Amino acid sequence: MNARRLLVTGGSGYLGSEILARITGFETHATSCTRAIDPAVLPADRSHRLDLRDRAATERLLDEIRPDVVLHTAGSNRGAANLESIVPGARTLARASRERGFRLVHVSTDLIFDGEAAPYDESASPAPLIPYGEAKAEAERALLEIDADIVIVRTSLIYGFRPIDHQTRWLLDGIEAGTDVKLFTDERRCPVWVGTLAQAMIELADHSQRGPLNVAGRRAYDRHTFGMRVLDRLGIEPPPNVRASTIAASGLVRPRDLTLDTSLAASVLRTPLLAIDDLPAEALPA
Repeated sequence: MNARRLLVTGGSGYLGSEILARITGFETHATSCTRAIDPAVLPADRSHRLDLRDRAATERLLDEIRPDVVLHTAGSNRGAANLESIVPGARTLARASRERGFRLVHVSTDLIFDGEAAPYDESASPAPLIPYGEAKAEAERALLEIDADIVIVRTSLIYGFRPIDHQTRWLLDGIEAGTDVKLFTDERRCPVWVGTLAQAMIELADHSQRGPLNVAGRRAYDRHTFGMRVLDRLGIEPPPNVRASTIAASGLVRPRDLTLDTSLAASVLRTPLLAIDDLPAEALPA
């Protein structure tokens, strides 16, 4: 009997790479747009270059692979091309999932909310403040209009230490350079270890869950407190150039409290929703 086929979009990204390193039991393929996927993680013949804005190319690849499940992690908040691909990519995959019968698990974000009505459960209505949140909210609307069986994983800050995530790298680079690093005390999120999110996505590939699902760390932190916890786990004493600040003082428009109610995910998933203090030894720096 042939193995079931799974396709991971954004396979060279931070979350996509973690999924590829963990997944078993599928004939796994992955796409990337700008960066090649590490051949040590995925054989070259299962790694595919794809721009999700190209509907015809996306549909050709889906017809070639014929996946049973697509884990859609592509479309980050870094770079105009990523932002521009979020809505058309979601629409194309949603139509294809309906027409071809594969299960689609789509990664969304807590930034679809305005931060004024936390905690947010799965019934909360999007009200984004920033372009990334607007694109992800529009993608969610398109997905659910096309196929209500699609799973929408709403998550938060994704972090990790093996390798270091983008946000933590920014913090460490600022410390090394001695530049002024400001961490907000009035912005709350539910940071999620990349291993938790990857394992939850893999579990959802073979799960009956449908619709929105909040998958994030079980504890909310303000950005300054979380930054201090990250440095503690790295064994770094916070230097004077890392300072507490506020959204108001920065002049930025940011949602203040994006705490997610993760009780549904905790009840339907086997994957534990770990906080940073709960991480296993395998997650921490060597």
